[in-house]
Amino acid sequence: MPRIAAPELEDHPAFPGLLRDAMTGYLRVASEFLGVSGVAAPLVLEAMDAVGTSHVVDLCSGGGGPVLSLVRRLREKHGRAATATLTDKYPNHDAFARAEGELPEVVRGRRESTDATAVPADLVGVRTIFNAFHHLPPELARAVLADAAEQRQPILTFEVVERSLQGAVIALGTPLSVYAFTPFVRPALLSTLALTYVVPVLPLLVGWDGFASCLRAYSVAELEAMVAPLQRPDYRFRVVRTLLPMRPGYVTSVVGMPVGGARAATRS
Repeated sequence: MPRIAAPELEDHPAFPGLLRDAMTGYLRVASEFLGVSGVAAPLVLEAMDAVGTSHVVDLCSGGGGPVLSLVRRLREKHGRAATATLTDKYPNHDAFARAEGELPEVVRGRRESTDATAVPADLVGVRTIFNAFHHLPPELARAVLADAAEQRQPILTFEVVERSLQGAVIALGTPLSVYAFTPFVRPALLSTLALTYVVPVLPLLVGWDGFASCLRAYSVAELEAMVAPLQRPDYRFRVVRTLLPMRPGYVTSVVGMPVGGARAATRS
């Protein structure tokens, strides 16, 4: 089935912030449940070792996603003094503040809007994108990868959704998972609870966006075709597909790394 650019409500600039924040909060809890950070950790460590850094620059962060879990895992299980900067085109200031409170002096949120196709030169580190790469049309997705290569910074994308029958079946069950995970979303706002259990707005919104995500997801072949013209002697890309631990489904990743080290700069 060809990729279909089905509209995701969360992407619309006029989409209410209250609803967007509730949806990204759900996505963070769901990502942690799926164990995405466990899949990401080995690849992030590989990138860190390749360029000599312990810092993560997370793009399209939304509500924080699994980045906090990733940083904790790197620090507690791998002995790496990992730190992270959260960024987004539409920064969720409240979510960033909560992340900073959970891991003070370790995680910070950049309050300015950050364009993933032109990351400021002072944001240096391993770039990550969790469950957001499919939001980008091909030309923007390619530009995000090209910017990392141009600035000689590692980039790793992690996608749980996939354009397949299995992916569609899982997406159809998303509204039920909203009911299950909403009590674990922080902060536990009365508006979020009401829009889930009283008037089921959030299950419907997340359900549609989850199904649209499947239609928009890139296949391995499409990702390999996307990175092929970006390959260069000093920067290489590869596509990796990893089975989720004890869960149905896979994580599909684009891994881009400079050859011979990264450009050095002061982190902001």
